[in-house]
Amino acid sequence: MTREELKSKIPHGYAKMIAEKAGVNRVTVSNFLNGRNDNIMVELAALEVVADVEQKRRGYMAIING
Repeated sequence: MTREELKSKIPHGYAKMIAEKAGVNRVTVSNFLNGRNDNIMVELAALEVVADVEQKRRGYMAIING
């Protein structure tokens, strides 16, 4: 997954959660997502958040679709 794809999958407002998981501040997350730095902890935290969001979305869709 490219950084742009990762960024597009992160819901608005989740930078704080990513920052907390990675142990960094939101500016570091923003810099990573905008290609200004490389930080493996931010990348892993972002991937984890995206996976969690996708799992919740699938669960909600299953409930909605019966």
